[in-house]
Amino acid sequence: MRYLMYRMKLVSLLTIAVIHMMSINFAAAYYSWVAKVCRSKNRHPVFSATELVKASRVSTGTRQCARWKSQLHRIYQSQNDEISVTFETASNQKILNVQKGEILRSAMLKRGISPHNGRSRLINCRGLGTCGTCAVEITCVDGVHDHGNGNAVEPKERNAKERLRLNFPPHGGKDQSTNLRLACQVQVNGDIMVKKRTGFWGQGVDELAEEYESQLWFGEMEYILDDKSPSPPSPPLPPPSSKDE
Repeated sequence: MRYLMYRMKLVSLLTIAVIHMMSINFAAAYYSWVAKVCRSKNRHPVFSATELVKASRVSTGTRQCARWKSQLHRIYQSQNDEISVTFETASNQKILNVQKGEILRSAMLKRGISPHNGRSRLINCRGLGTCGTCAVEITCVDGVHDHGNGNAVEPKERNAKERLRLNFPPHGGKDQSTNLRLACQVQVNGDIMVKKRTGFWGQGVDELAEEYESQLWFGEMEYILDDKSPSPPSPPLPPPSSKDE
């Protein structure tokens, strides 16, 4: 009888061990597959903070898991890459570190700087793309406009909302810069320089505007229409240890 009980315990332990190993291998295979598919589409997988923390705690008892954990760490690093936005006004120049893929208007507001001048900080369309008060001039850090310099911003050309609003008074003058874009319609993918001109709508041509602090009158509702910016950075993952190799 005692021998039978020991045997049953042994079988139970072996069963639990097998299930545990299967779950580890399944998790590794899943994340590896997601990363492979995203790489084939030339974009990074975006894992939630919960997924990343869970993944970092998975046992690395197999070679496959070690490779997967190392790959996951690289994905985390790329997912949290920061790029710089140099914002120039009549007051000064400031460099903002933003997440790749953030909408320019949202990124500036969240970091305490407004893309709007004066009272337009209150009276604006909150990112709908209809008021034109967040108009800014965008160039790349080397002075070359993004139209001819890769993927510094997305979309590279003005979208339909920008074409409509920036060709309607007070915008659309003959001296208007071809670099003028709506900050609420532009995703930042590379280092850029942003200039803000004078006027309620930022429609000035010659002079730079003063710097204005962001005023979030409605809290996070100020950028509620932004459905393109990535989630906030995930909590840090521990780098792969030598034991994982």
